[in-house]
Amino acid sequence: MKAALFVGGWEGHTPTHFADWYRDLLTANGFEVDVYDTLEPLERPEGMADVDLITPIWSSARSGHQEEFGNMTKPQEDGLLQLIGNGCGLAGWHGHMGDAFRDRPTYHFLIGGQFVAHPPGWPDNLQPREDYIDYDVTICKPDDPIVQGIRSFRLTTEQYYMLVDPSNEVLATTTFSGDHLWWIEGTVIPVVWKRRWDKGRVFYCSIGHELDDLKVPQVTEIIRRGALWAAKGRTA
Repeated sequence: MKAALFVGGWEGHTPTHFADWYRDLLTANGFEVDVYDTLEPLERPEGMADVDLITPIWSSARSGHQEEFGNMTKPQEDGLLQLIGNGCGLAGWHGHMGDAFRDRPTYHFLIGGQFVAHPPGWPDNLQPREDYIDYDVTICKPDDPIVQGIRSFRLTTEQYYMLVDPSNEVLATTTFSGDHLWWIEGTVIPVVWKRRWDKGRVFYCSIGHELDDLKVPQVTEIIRRGALWAAKGRTA
């Protein structure tokens, strides 16, 4: 199998560190991995016809000035949609996939959701880790191969509040306490899901603010299985 990683954006979120970890994970599972620091190859989807899996590890900037950090153009978005529609898999995590390319709504339609907040929030006066929360990840479809045998678990990191597509097949969720925003108390938000896009498969996990989050054994295994599931869409 062949994978393509698109790595870039705001260096404050150290996308290259995540890419190194993920490349090693994929290589150990039989992938040949190409890493790009530009989105330009998406403009020529015919040149990526042999790719089985695409992962964007693209960090958005808090300032919102996306043009400074390599935003996705319409031809690049169209190329990605064509590749996934033709059967290439798409897999990723946290803001590197769920908060990337904010001004491309069709991209977020493709992935099945968009990050909007992580209470208590991200005001400029917050110091690192002040927005971390102890929260539970609840496996809600335990018979699915991506999460089978993995029990619900607890994390201390950013808890993502997301706008999500109801057509997603949700595999794990989290429930917000309301301690920081009282009006969302009891709200259940998907953490892990999979979905289809024409002939392609899409997998997403909202965990992964720091590399240590991805190294939690349950998270590593979910991402590994999710990537394999997405990549095998052409042969399944």
